[in-house]
Order: sequence, then structure tokens, then C-alpha cells
Amino acid sequence: MSPPDVQTYVEAIEAHLRARRGVDHILSPRDFALARAWHQAGVPLATVLVGMDRAFEAGTNVTSLAFCRRWVEELAAAGPRPELRPAPPPESVPLKEVEGLLATLLERLGSVKPPAGSAFEPPLRKIREVQELISVASRPNWSYLREKLREIDDDVSAAVVHALSPSDLEEFRDEAARAIERHRGRVDEDALSDAMARYTLQRARERLGLPRVSFV
Repeated sequence: MSPPDVQTYVEAIEAHLRARRGVDHILSPRDFALARAWHQAGVPLATVLVGMDRAFEAGTNVTSLAFCRRWVEELAAAGPRPELRPAPPPESVPLKEVEGLLATLLERLGSVKPPAGSAFEPPLRKIREVQELISVASRPNWSYLREKLREIDDDVSAAVVHALSPSDLEEFRDEAARAIERHRGRVDEDALSDAMARYTLQRARERLGLPRVSFV
């Protein structure tokens, strides 16, 4: 099944907001722009719907799509990277904030205790290289820096499943299966499988306290 066009994509989001809120809901111009940016960036519809569910289940007072942004974009970043990702302008992201995220990620990766014999290989060297780059560059090449940060997040996501016990991994996969089930029939099976994989990876990162460092 081909991905939905932008109108179908937006209508599905509006329908899900109506169902979850219990009131009629039409996307505001700001929310429409956000949905269109996700569509253009290749974020699967199933990922958006499951991310919205996570926002509601977190107890957030969700009154617009913008309230779901964090959860949707964390899921979108958890799995295979689309060719494009929405990103804020570089001047809106202070280097000190990036440095802090990298330091936290490095520290928490160092405290992970993977099962014996696992293939857990986090990108420690790559993190240190980016830390060094930021420390000596007051005006870094933002395109290069974004790409390196995305590589770090992709590498961490690829490694994180090896840091979990089999029981934890099974728990997250079962949780992911329940999360996607309510959307079965609305989106194709490939999109549901993709959303399930992203959900599992994101829950693994949350369990281990591994922050994202890329600009989504």
C-alpha cells in the first residue's frame, strides 16, 4: 500500500484527535503545518498515531497536535531515518544544550550493564569526537553537526536492544503490539510493523535513560 497523500494523512490525524478528545477537532494552521512537515519528512502515519496515543496516556492535557509533538518525534527518530527530518533553525539550539545532552548520554551509556555476551556496542568514540568538535568551534558547520548527531542517535538505537534482558525486550514488544493494535485496519501492515519497532526502541531508551541528541 502506498503512503497516504497529505490530505488523507491530515484527516486521519484529525479523526484520531476527535476520538481521543471526545470532541470535534479541526487542525489549526499551526498544527496543519506540523502535520504537513511530518508528511513531507516521511514520518509514517502509524508512527504519528501511536505517538499521539503516548501523549494522551502520559496524562498530558492534549488540546492540539502540538502537544503530541515530543512523543511523535521521539518515535519518528527511534527507527530507520527518513531522508528528511524536520529540524529547528540552528540558532535556536544552544551549543551548551547539545554539550549537556552529549555528556549525559555518554555518562548513562557508561553505566549500562548489558547481559553477558551481548553485542552492545554504543558509539562512545563518535560521541567524544563530536564533544571535541563543539569544544573548539564557536560556529560549527551545522549541517555536519546535525548529521553526526543523527548518526549517534541511530547507532544508540541500533545498540540499545542488545543492552536489554530478554524479559525486558519481550515486555516492550508486547507493549508495542498493544499500542499498534487499535490502529489495525487504518494503516497498512508495514507501517504498523515499523511503528512497533520504533515504539520498542523508544521504550528501551527510556528504560535506560538514554536521551536523544539529534535535532528532530
